Amino acid sequence: MKKMILASVCLLASFGAAHEARAQKEAMGMFYEMQLAPTVCKWNDAADHKKLDASIAAQEKGLSVSASERAAMMKTAEADLKADPSNCDKDGMLRMMYNEAVK
Repeated sequence: MKKMILASVCLLASFGAAHEARAQKEAMGMFYEMQLAPTVCKWNDAADHKKLDASIAAQEKGLSVSASERAAMMKTAEADLKADPSNCDKDGMLRMMYNEAVK
């Protein structure tokens, strides 16, 4: 009986951990939007993005993001940027987040 209870607890815990990791991977979309923004939005005066790229690479490694997941999230991020022109405003939230991320 104790083994069955322990197995049940372990199973439930694994579902929680898997859900949390998935949510963290989905949150990567905003970082991909920041990474793509200078190109998609044609920001000619954007700061160098090397620090942002390194941060994203570390997060991908930590979350074990596969190449196919990365490609899908990048495609979604690009579509989201193009869908709403206000995302590219030079004084908008995305630009402020980008500027903070590359400092």
